[in-house]
Amino acid sequence: MEAQALHLMRVEGKEKKTGYIAVASGKGGVGKTLITINMGRIIGRNGKRVLIVDGDLGLSNVHIMLGITPAKNLYHFFMGEASLEEVVVPVEENLYFISSGSGIRELVNLPPAQLRNLIYKLQEYAEKNYEWVIFDTPPGIHSDTTALVSSSHIPVIITTPEPTAIADAYGLIKVLNQEEKVKEFYVLVNKVSSNEESLRVYESIRVVCEKFTSAETRYLGGIRYNPKMIRNIVNQNPFNEDLTKDLTKALLKLPLDIKPYAPSFWERLLSKLRR
Repeated sequence: MEAQALHLMRVEGKEKKTGYIAVASGKGGVGKTLITINMGRIIGRNGKRVLIVDGDLGLSNVHIMLGITPAKNLYHFFMGEASLEEVVVPVEENLYFISSGSGIRELVNLPPAQLRNLIYKLQEYAEKNYEWVIFDTPPGIHSDTTALVSSSHIPVIITTPEPTAIADAYGLIKVLNQEEKVKEFYVLVNKVSSNEESLRVYESIRVVCEKFTSAETRYLGGIRYNPKMIRNIVNQNPFNEDLTKDLTKALLKLPLDIKPYAPSFWERLLSKLRR
C-alpha cells in the first residue's frame, strides 16, 4: 500500500517539480545552519519556492538564527495537534521554514499505517507548494543525518580548513558511501582565507575519498571568513552581502535543474525509517 500511494503521486506528476537538498557536516561549528538559511534565500530570490526543514533534533538552531519562535513544529503535526499549514513559518517571499522539534525521530515509533499516512501528507504538501526542500541535518554521523542525506537528491557537505572538520567531513562521506551507498557529494568549504586554501581543503578530501571509497566528490567552492558575521548572528540577522556573493557562485555548480528520480525522496526516507 505504501508503494502504491507514493507511486500514485509520481503518476499524477506532482513530484516532478520538487527537489530535495540535505546540508550536512562531519562536526558542529562549521557554519552549516548559516549556509542552509542563505542557500534557501538565494534560491528563493531566484523565483523558486523553498522550504527549509530543521532536521537537527535537540539542537535546533534555524529558528534562533532567524529570530523566529515557532508556536508549533513537526512533532505537533505528527501527534495530530497541528496541521502542516500551522507548522510552516514564512521567512520572506518564497522562503518558508519548519522546525522539526523531535518530529523525525518520532516517526520511527509510529504504527505502520499512521507512518504511511503522515509521510503521504508530508509529500503531498511539500510537492504541491515548493520547488525545493532543504534539510539542515544534525552534525556528525547521526541516524537522522544518514537517513536524510542518503534520501536526498543533492547531498551538500560543509567543512572548514580545521583539520578536525576535514577529517570528520571525510568520515561522514565514507559512512554514507559505504553504508548507505551514496555515490555523489557536493563539498563546500567555509571560513577560508583564499580560493587557494579552499581548493587545498577540497583536494585533501577528494584524494582520500578516491583512494578509500567509491564516492565521487564535486567542488562547489569556498566561503570567505568574515568576522562581521559573528555580530550578525548575535543580532539574529544571518545575512551578509559577501556571503551571498560567495554562496551564489557556489550554487551555480549545483544541478538545480535536475528532475527527481525514482525512488522518490519520501520512498527512500520511509524505507530507512522502517529499518
